[in-house]
Amino acid sequence: MGLTVGAFSGDTARVQASADPKAPQDEESAGGWRGAVRRMEAFGWARVLAFLAWVVLVVATYASLDPVIGKGSLSLLGLVTLKTVPLLLAVLVALPNVTLFIIARMILFRFSRRSFSLQFRGEEDEGRPLPAAALRQAEWLWNYERSRAQTRYEAGLLPQVAVFGLLSSATLSFCVLGIHLPPEQLFPNIANTPTWHIWVAWTVLATATTSFLLTMGRILVRIAGDDATTRTFANAARSYGLCVVSGGLLACLTVSTTEAPETAQMSIAMGIAVGLLGDRAFLAVSNRAAAMLGAEPEVVDPGNELRSIEGLGADDQQRLQEESISSVHGLAFVPVPRLFFNSSLNLQRICDWQDQALLQVYIGASRARALREFFQIRGAVDAQRLAGLQATMSAELWQQLVACMSFPSEAHLRQLFTRLTSDGRIDELRAYRGATLRMDTVIPGVRRV
Repeated sequence: MGLTVGAFSGDTARVQASADPKAPQDEESAGGWRGAVRRMEAFGWARVLAFLAWVVLVVATYASLDPVIGKGSLSLLGLVTLKTVPLLLAVLVALPNVTLFIIARMILFRFSRRSFSLQFRGEEDEGRPLPAAALRQAEWLWNYERSRAQTRYEAGLLPQVAVFGLLSSATLSFCVLGIHLPPEQLFPNIANTPTWHIWVAWTVLATATTSFLLTMGRILVRIAGDDATTRTFANAARSYGLCVVSGGLLACLTVSTTEAPETAQMSIAMGIAVGLLGDRAFLAVSNRAAAMLGAEPEVVDPGNELRSIEGLGADDQQRLQEESISSVHGLAFVPVPRLFFNSSLNLQRICDWQDQALLQVYIGASRARALREFFQIRGAVDAQRLAGLQATMSAELWQQLVACMSFPSEAHLRQLFTRLTSDGRIDELRAYRGATLRMDTVIPGVRRV
């Protein structure tokens, strides 16, 4: 049986509109405010509000800096005259959101131009027939995860990007205003006007700039490997926010109130260092704050349990942790199509990792290690094949298996083999291992059947 997976595209609304012949007429007849509201609803209120907030932020930044700095002016087509320096700073504030939007369109374009087909083999797999129920479950799960991933890209990518871009632009705006606005405007009710906030703003600005540039580099690398998802931007926004908070807190604790050049250099250098460290800086600062308040420091699970899976490196562990998989049990029971559609990992590598994880979950890590060392049983699929040979197994081999797995009696091994021979999870994994995967290029305007 065959399964053709449709393209990841953002043209769902266009396809639905073309299916209804009255839709274009209603769209054209609706004018004025009603038509504008309909178009905004189609675009998504979250995106509209994020765009409006971004526009207000950029305009407010320019308006706040206009009476304060800059003497040169720039005429735009003879219609509007703007001051050069405030305009450049406002453009700097606007750049993160614009850059992220371009990157998001790149991702949507790439996913809208590819299509997967998976051909399941219904015949015997290595001499053992695949149950029809396992094939149906594998096909259903593939369809479900395909639709889930497509919906996530079409509906969730741009809002995630908008939130990250708005957060980045707001941080830059507040830093620029904190540096350039007169202290009297920021602290009108304080007699002795402080200036320490300027060095804090420089630290946060250096942190935000460094963190954003490094994040853009990582995202571009992920895009090149077809491994960028909505979770990528959510994690990037989280890491960016943690870096900004860490930079601000560290600056408040360490920056002095003097206006010496060394203070400015130290503020910028400290901000760059926090941006380079990323989440590690937040962990260090949060532990230091916890020690000051007498609270217990945060303990982060490094996911060392996954090291027992052969072929799974440090980068793979970090990638799995992004998908909330930090244990062997989580790896054993995550749907194979979900990992495939959410990452650039090879389908056979995913099946191999899950094969090993299933065996460890079923019989324990020590017994799985013993089976691999003495009987070359790599995973649950090999163990199921061995269990199928129970009737023709020699007495000597049977006794060696009982001793190797440290079972109290032979009945325990028979019970395990009976369980393995009829395990639906292993049969489903065999279906994915034996399937043939193909990726096709989707031509715009051509509908696949």
